[in-house]
Formats: sequence, structure tokens, C-alpha cells
Amino acid sequence: MALPDTETILTAAGLVATAVVWAVERFLPGRKRIGYRVQMDTAIGMNPQDAHSLVQLRLLRQDQEISDATLALLRFENDGGKDIVRQDYQEPLTVEFTGRTVIGVEVPDANPADLVGMLTRNGSGLRHDGGRLFLPKVPLNKRNHFKLLVLLSGPGTDAGNEGGPTGGAGAVTVGGFLSGGRIRRNAQRWGPRKLSLALGGTFIVLLGLLGGLLLSGRVSPAPGTCAAGRLTVDGSTAFAPPMREIARQYRARCAGAEITVSGSGSLSGLGNLNREGKPATTEGPGFIAVSDVPAPSLYRRLEGNRVGVILLGLVANEKAGIDNLTSDQVRGIYDGTYTNWKQLHGNDLPIRLVSRDAASGTRRAFETSVLHRSEPGVVSSYDCGDKDRDERARLTRCEVNGTKSLLDAVDRVPGALGYAEVYAAAQRKHVVSVRLNGHEPDIEWGRQRDYPFWTVEYLYTYGRPEDGSLTAKFLAFMDSDTAKNIMRMYKHVPCADRQSLPATVCRP
Repeated sequence: MALPDTETILTAAGLVATAVVWAVERFLPGRKRIGYRVQMDTAIGMNPQDAHSLVQLRLLRQDQEISDATLALLRFENDGGKDIVRQDYQEPLTVEFTGRTVIGVEVPDANPADLVGMLTRNGSGLRHDGGRLFLPKVPLNKRNHFKLLVLLSGPGTDAGNEGGPTGGAGAVTVGGFLSGGRIRRNAQRWGPRKLSLALGGTFIVLLGLLGGLLLSGRVSPAPGTCAAGRLTVDGSTAFAPPMREIARQYRARCAGAEITVSGSGSLSGLGNLNREGKPATTEGPGFIAVSDVPAPSLYRRLEGNRVGVILLGLVANEKAGIDNLTSDQVRGIYDGTYTNWKQLHGNDLPIRLVSRDAASGTRRAFETSVLHRSEPGVVSSYDCGDKDRDERARLTRCEVNGTKSLLDAVDRVPGALGYAEVYAAAQRKHVVSVRLNGHEPDIEWGRQRDYPFWTVEYLYTYGRPEDGSLTAKFLAFMDSDTAKNIMRMYKHVPCADRQSLPATVCRP
């Protein structure tokens, strides 16, 4: 196969250089960054100047007249290049309105909408004292934002006003400290900057040139990466989404490769592989089992490869009113000590447990790393909402057979609690990720020391696959940059990133 020629190499290098310049220009100044601006700060003209006016207007709150009333609209956003979690706030955000008193505050806009609940939650949400407004430590992913509409009283002062577009009613100062980043006042921009336009235009031209060279056949796939044939991948439902994308990328590169990805559960996938392999007379079947846990010892012919670390987490329906539990509280929920969320400072709502079935590797990981014992065996509910199977049971508990089914139930049932892979859970509107002992799962492994709920992902074959087979080639592809980047996109840590993981995690 032909090697890339000089034109192709130079074009690719130009693309990389353009992308690097854009990334540096966009993200390097403060990789973690919260931007804010005062979009409005204006007096509310309630009383007519003419004393003989037919109408006299007054602004009242709780039967008290508010003099010198003003309204301020502030916007906060993650305008950096990295997600911000609660632990990044060394000092929470505060807003000081010099010379004025905060009367009330509302959240008129937030993206995602879940931020509204975090900001207004009783006991841990927005609070004010005099002229100061204190903001809770809310997580902000890239491009997330929220707005605060603040009602104030008092004359204020124009000194140091940050300036809303409608004129200054008083000074507004934002404080706080962000670990590894900064908090800054930004300005609203209409359209992209000139440098971004220039870089974008250059990137598009170079990308078109490189695409033309590729289509003209001047470059070919790297030798030795492709094989034709049929391959079945089955097992973990938590790892199925990234595996489907990795398989799609392989098929796009390698003509003649047919790869089917299923998700029957970790232990079911291992059993299916063992059954497929037993009748084979020479090489093993075109079958890979994906498992969240090591294969049981009874499957003696199965050989495993550790592919990465999958992050798991507790998830609750938003109406439960909680976003943090200790390990002891979790064990108390599953042994029946706690049956209502109000016992854990949540809402007055029964706790309903949504569990995975016995074939689930995610369930095994939950039992091993969080409960330290098996889940209770009683299944009292068919629909996950009522004890329609066993009314005498202390717990309302159902079992489902996949990550999607579990998240569907938690999303639907008020007060539901379960566990799932974190990336899939984050896509659900009414599902809240629950911190464990105050810690959140993080793809940056250095932050995982105190977070217990994760597991190693295994790829199993029946014996060693034959050299040159599609099974062997696909396993090798799992170490490619393409596969690693897909895993990172789904918040998993590839074993190929050996420097970022403890040596014992991916070592057999």
C-alpha cells in the first residue's frame, strides 16, 4: 500500500497547526473559567413625578413598601474549555450590591434546566444577607449558563459599577475563587471574532484539500489493521454505546468487516461466548464478550483483556430532593432502615429501588464497591412504582435487564433510586447524579481516590484468537487513538492511557 505523499503530509500538518492555534486561542487562558456580566441594572420608576396624578403606584413586598427599588439581571456561564464540578469552588461565588439591600432573587433562565433546582433548593440554594447574594456550588459543564433576576432597595452608588446595558443603578461586584481557573467579567459578543473566522476559513480550506487527496486514493488505510469476516460483540449494557461507535468506526475503515454489537448483560455475554466456543474445532468463534466484572472461574477457556475503567454512579429521580449520600446511608436504604427520602433530608416521598438483574456486571460492581454485600433478594414490584408483586415487603424494589431500562424507570418513577454508567445518566432530564460521600466520578483519575464506584471493563474471547482474524484485528483496534477518544467521550478511562492509571488497574 502506498505511503502518504508530501502534499498529504503538508496538508495534514497545516490542519493540525490550525487546530492547535485555535485551541490555544480559545481555551488556554484559564481552562476552567466562569464568566459573568450585568445585563441589566436599573431603577423601577413606580411613583409619578406629578403629585396631582390620578394614579399613585407603590411597590410592596409582604405589605412593606420598597423605596428606591432596582432590578438587576446577571448572567453566569462556563466560558472556558473544561467542565467545572463542585469541588473546583474553593470559595463560592458571591455578588455584592454596594449601598443596596437584596429583597429577593429568581432564576429566569438556565441551561440545563436542572440548574434551576440546584440554585433554588431549600437549605442549600441561593441566599442573601443585606447587600450580598451567596450562590451555591453548582456544576457547570462547558457552555452551561444561568441568569439571576435580583430585586433590590436602596440608592446604591455608581462607583465601580460593572455596567449593564441599560445604565448603572449601583456598584455590582462578583467574588469567589476557582481552583485551577478564574472568575472574570466578560462581554456579550455578536458573532464570532475575526481571528476565529480566519482560523475557521483556513481549517475548512485545508480540510477540503485533505479530503480531496484522500478520495483520490493518495493515502490508504494503515497496513495490517483490517480483516474481513463476521464478529459478534455482546455483554455489558453500560459499555454498549461506546462499543457500537468503535465498531462503526472500524467498519468505515475496513471493507468486508461485519460487526454486530448487542447488550444482553455482562454475565449473559460471557455465557453466550462460552456456548459459542465449545463446539469450535479449530479457532475460536467470531465472538467477543464485554464484561464489567472478571469472568467466573467455571469459564476456564475464556481469555480476557482489560480495555479501560468505566465510571458508575448512583442516580435518583429529581423529585427525591437529594444529590448526595454517604456510603452508610446507601447501605441503610438497601437494608430497609430508610424508606422515605425525608429521613435523609429529602422530600416526603417513598424510596423506590430500581435494581439490575443478576446477569448485570454493573450490579456486581455496586455490590462489591458500595454495598459490600449482596442486594436484598426480594423483588416486590413489577412496575418499579408500587408493591404490586409483594405488598408485605418493606422495600419497593424492582429489577430490570439493562442500563436504558434502569434509567427509563428512574426518570419515570418519583422517588426512584438506582445505579448506572455516568455518561448515559447525564443525558436524562429528570435523573439526578448522586454524589457518594461528597465525591463525584471524574475521568481525571487523580480525582478518583475517594470515589469508590467504578470498575474495570474486560473483553473476553474463547481462547486466543487466530492471528490475522477479525477478532484479533478488532482487539488491536481497541488500543488505537480512535477507540481511546471514543471511550473518553463516553467518560471512560482507556487502559491504553497507562500513565494516567495506577499500574495495578489494567495489569492482569
